[in-house]
Amino acid sequence: MPFLWCCVCLATCSCVSRKADLAAPAARTEIVAKVYLFVNNDCPIANQYSPEIRRLHQLYTPRGIAFWLVHCDSEETEASVREHDRHYDLSLPVIMDLNQSLARRSQVEVVPSAAVFLADGELAYHGRIDDRFAEVGRERPQASRHDLAEALDAILDHHPVPTPATKAVGCYIFNVPR
Repeated sequence: MPFLWCCVCLATCSCVSRKADLAAPAARTEIVAKVYLFVNNDCPIANQYSPEIRRLHQLYTPRGIAFWLVHCDSEETEASVREHDRHYDLSLPVIMDLNQSLARRSQVEVVPSAAVFLADGELAYHGRIDDRFAEVGRERPQASRHDLAEALDAILDHHPVPTPATKAVGCYIFNVPR
């Protein structure tokens, strides 16, 4: 799994000390949008989203959507992230955003959260993956809204994202202003 260490990330992460090519997730096709999925090793809600993250990655990558997992807990190490992602069967490329610069740029406050940037760098969506969690401790049997998928479908259909921001439910990211 490729790792990127994030210093002053913008939508394109042009200031990253590179250990991998940012275009790699969608190298076979033109990148239409970039999805950053914010997770951490210790958030039970984020960990419960692993199957949905895998499903979205498999469904949308062939259509030109590039995906990265973003770990932004400054106490996590590359080794602990590798073990976590192996345990949860997450094979997406990883960005270590230890100073939370990408989290701030993406306007996310909790994990799990998603941020979608268009090819031109515009933030098109940020918020929850879906509405399965109404609040901490209150989980629906199934999601009724699939906000991230709806945003990606709109982008692929060349339409505006219907709801560009939603409130994610999960574990707070330290050092990100609320």
